[in-house]
Amino acid sequence: MTAKKPAYEALTARIEALEKELQQRIQCESDLRDLGLQYKLIFDKARDAIFVIQNDVVQFANRRARTVLGYSDEELSTTAIAKLIHPKDREQVVTRHRKKLKGKKVPGINSFRIISKKGKEIWVEHFAVSVRWQGQPATLNFVRNITQKRKLDAQLQFTARLEAIGTLAGGIAHAFNNLLMGIQGYASLQLMDIDSTHPHYDAFKKIENAVEEGSELTKQLMGYARKGRYRSRAVAINDIIENTSQTFQKMKKEIIIHREFTQRPHAIEADQGQMEQMLLNLYINAADAMPDGGDIYLKTKNVTHRDIKSHLYEPRLGKYIRITVSDTGMGIDKKIQHRIFDPFFTTKKIGKGTGLGLASVYGIVKSHDGYINAESEKGCGTTFFIYLPVADKKKTKR
Repeated sequence: MTAKKPAYEALTARIEALEKELQQRIQCESDLRDLGLQYKLIFDKARDAIFVIQNDVVQFANRRARTVLGYSDEELSTTAIAKLIHPKDREQVVTRHRKKLKGKKVPGINSFRIISKKGKEIWVEHFAVSVRWQGQPATLNFVRNITQKRKLDAQLQFTARLEAIGTLAGGIAHAFNNLLMGIQGYASLQLMDIDSTHPHYDAFKKIENAVEEGSELTKQLMGYARKGRYRSRAVAINDIIENTSQTFQKMKKEIIIHREFTQRPHAIEADQGQMEQMLLNLYINAADAMPDGGDIYLKTKNVTHRDIKSHLYEPRLGKYIRITVSDTGMGIDKKIQHRIFDPFFTTKKIGKGTGLGLASVYGIVKSHDGYINAESEKGCGTTFFIYLPVADKKKTKR
């Protein structure tokens, strides 16, 4: 009996020790779960996408990553990372990831495109570190959406380039116009001293006509450079579009023009002559894209800054009148769409166009503090959206 007591006490002590150890383990597991939940909460609150990649598959993704990509955790765990990368960036990104896993040096921060579940192209800035996930090598990846930043950078570059071209064009136009005025003056003086029977009369008349044509070109250049003389006043934009389109249709019988105007357009202040020039240039551009005839659709609509769709700039707050000019022509190749407002840029044959029509349109719109966008697809026509700001009521009352 005496021998059994120590054995019983030892067994009891062992059981108590095991129970204590079990309680400690349970507490540790609970603490780990709490810690895991805390980390998950922190990761899910992060503004950047964070995910762990192992064996070329996403093993963990925070809420932001799931939102950006559009996949659930289950879908991501069976989706190869190569599928998430834009085809043109895929090889480079996957190679860099595998080098990182092997401990090789790779660039710290890099940019590339990912593709969401819905097929949306997203530019991201990426940074990765090597980690161990469940005992195996993996990478912890931090991804930031920079799509909007790239668009804004592109707009700044685009605006700076056009401003530089505009300054150059304005200077050239001014100097060229002075030369033309001199030539015209000499030709006019000669014509005053001779009559139509003089052998040089026709030659001097041709000089005058050529000067007038050259003067028109300089006016368009000045318009692009926003150095023309404008007289802004309240205008009825629907009437201007109606009148200019009717006049144009009489000259182009093969073009059918459709009109859809808002009944009570916002009041705007503009130079009527410049508005007419802007619209006629857009009509001519549309007609040139439809040599065998086609349709032009003209619309006006009251909008606000929220309705201005652009990936290149942030419009000023306020109300606008939107003028839409669409055609059913051949469309514009995406490769050259960023150049359509450049002076002297044209896809027409030499002698068939000056390349100043759309440049002039751009200059007129900008001189009225407006915006212009173009949407086009090869073979599916082109649409121009012009946004003109509503007149300041206080300024109008004066």
